[in-house]
Formats: sequence, C-alpha cells, structure tokens
Amino acid sequence: MTEKTPVPEEIMLKATALLKNRFIHTELDKPIQSTLFELGVNHVARDLLENPGFYKEQVELPMPTSKFGPVDPISLMRAEVKLPSLPQVFIEMRQTINDPSSSASDLAKVISRDTALSAFLLRMVNSAFYNFPAQIDTISRAVAVVGTNQLSTLAMGTSVMDMFKGLPADIIDLELFWRHSFACGIIASQLSKNFKQGSPEKCFVAGLLHDIGRPVMMMTLPERAVAAAAISRNKKALMFKAERFVTGFDHAELGGMLLRKWNLPFSLVNAVLNHHNPSKAAKSPEALYVYFANVIAKAMGVGGSGDFFVRNVNNERWEKHGLTPEKLRKLDIELAPILEDAFSILKTMKG
Repeated sequence: MTEKTPVPEEIMLKATALLKNRFIHTELDKPIQSTLFELGVNHVARDLLENPGFYKEQVELPMPTSKFGPVDPISLMRAEVKLPSLPQVFIEMRQTINDPSSSASDLAKVISRDTALSAFLLRMVNSAFYNFPAQIDTISRAVAVVGTNQLSTLAMGTSVMDMFKGLPADIIDLELFWRHSFACGIIASQLSKNFKQGSPEKCFVAGLLHDIGRPVMMMTLPERAVAAAAISRNKKALMFKAERFVTGFDHAELGGMLLRKWNLPFSLVNAVLNHHNPSKAAKSPEALYVYFANVIAKAMGVGGSGDFFVRNVNNERWEKHGLTPEKLRKLDIELAPILEDAFSILKTMKG
C-alpha cells in the first residue's frame, strides 16, 4: 500500500474519533495542539488501513476496590525482585571500551559474538536513520564509521528488548510498546540532529528506554500496575498520574532508578527520569527531546505503552524550543522513511 492510496471517509471518521479521545486533556484551539491532532489523524487513519490488528478493543479493567499505601522504589532496587540485569553483551562492551589497551576491533569482536545484535546494528547503520551513501557490511566497519561510543550506545539500548517477554498483553502489548519506544527514540534523535544539540544516538536510546519503568512495574508490582491501568482507562487519567496515586511514584522514576542501577550515563538516566517533567527536562538536550518526542509519538498514535492520552503542553513551551507548527510538519515528512525502516527492522527482530 502506497502513501497515495486514498483513505476511505469512514476510516478518517474513526481515526478522528480515536484522536479526539486521545487528546481529551489538550487545548485543541492552540496552534501546536491543532497541528499535532491533524498529523495524528492522518497517521492513525493510515495505520487503521495498514495495521488494523493494532486497534483491538481494550479489555475492561475493574476499578481497584482497596487503597494502596505508598511503596519505596529504592526498596525495589535493593530487593532484586525479578528485576532484569544489564545484558551480558553490554557489560562486555563497556569493559572493552574502558580498557585503555583495547581497540575498535576488540569492540567489534565482542558485538559480533551476538549474531542477533550484530544483524540489528548492521541494519540500523544501513537504514535511513544514518543515510550513509555506501553500504556498511561488517561490524568493524560500523564501529569505524559510527564511532565506538555511539555504536555501543545503540547496542545497549536494543539489547534490553527481550527482557520483558511473558507480561500480560491486555495490560501492556509488548509489540505496541516497542513500536512506541522505537518511534520515540527516532523522533528524539531527529530533533537532536535538526537542532544540533545533544547526541542523536543517546537521544535514540533514551527514547527507546523512556518507558522501561512500565514493564518493570508490571514485573515488580503487578497488582498496582493493573490498578493504575484501570484508573487511567476508566477515569481517562494520564498514566503517570495514576501510577503515582497507587504507588507514590511513576514509571519514569522507576525507569531512571533502573538505569542508574545499571550505571548508565547520567544523560540517559536524566532523560528517562524526566520525560514527564518538562522543567527539569529542559536542562539537558536528551531529556528535552525525549519529553517532546514522547508527546509527538503518542499524538501520532505510533504503537502504545499502555499510556493512551496525550498530555497538554502549552504552546509557548513548544515554540520556545523551536518547535513551531511549520517545524512539526517538516519533521513529520522527514520521519516517514526513517520510521518505515525502523519498523521493518523491529519486525525482523521480534518476528
């Protein structure tokens, strides 16, 4: 199906209704929100045609009947209750990078031992994400072209994707979760490139991992995670606010703590921790672009982390950082081939 395939009117009406519900917290009379809504309707309408399976009826969740006391998130980190460990391949990569006697070829050897990761990285460096003029066919060449730290950052982000298999799909659909996460990473990276601030690779990985606290909460506090999802769906509440109501913290805080536990760079921890906290996000490019990318990806209806509603972000905040309606439309056009490539890579990885 091509971009020029006309969308039937009934599909456009369905997409418009879905987006009106998704934008229930926003001021649609403002230029930025209006632009995001328009772009979102077009994306969702196209998606309804091409991927109707992504739009299943949500399972009804009963509202919680008991009150939950606050939980200390630090205790979850200490208790080691089902918490995932940093993938072994990344531990080895980090050791290699930190060894002054090691070389780029040593890093390439470590990555090459993981065939699935190697295949992903080669597809990524040959995709529209980088848009290199010549084909890159070896990991050692990828390290030379992209750079040691940048490639290891990409490798780290994607090596966590198999950690959360087996979670209940009626609460969090992992295929949609990773589609949303990939989109957020791609958008954050593109913002970094367009405004020439921060590291595009770090923005990509921070976007990829921004919602990692959601599956972690499902693993460590399943009853509270279900209660938060029920409150969000039934009361049309923003998910991070529902999570704070039932636990005293949200998935952003939990995700940031997990990345800190893994000793990941502060820029990644900060971006994940503050992707719902615009005043603190503004202090670092990675955090700021993940904050905006999360809103844009949600507005476009790309995938889903179980957090359905678009939060309201005032017009001045967008325009202060250069994100005018015109820039958003230009970004939307730029993203099309990059997201298409990214989702085809993701489908190969998960399929």
